[in-house]
Amino acid sequence: MSNKGHRSGGKFGGSHTSYIPLAEVLVDIVAGYQDVVKISAGFIKAGLPSVSGQRRVKLADIQGGVLLSIRDNTSHQEVWVYTSDVSKTKRSMSQMIREKKIHLSFGEQADE
Repeated sequence: MSNKGHRSGGKFGGSHTSYIPLAEVLVDIVAGYQDVVKISAGFIKAGLPSVSGQRRVKLADIQGGVLLSIRDNTSHQEVWVYTSDVSKTKRSMSQMIREKKIHLSFGEQADE
């Protein structure tokens, strides 16, 4: 069985530990942030209509962290990032996402 997209140990937690390709890239970077204490993956919705490569991320505040709603080409996943400094982590993630030329939005709740 392949472990592609799988993350566990260290800051990665939860019972679901697989990530869609765009989420993999983002969580690998976010895991290196000093203030991040835990990253938890949500379920993957696959087989969605193609967005023709227009990947996007939406950041939403949650208690103790930031929720990332990640839309890759034909899949969607939510990722919870828990941190000791929400503002700093959110700023760092925003900058990193923009540098990667991924569409970024902010909101109260995540959506597809």
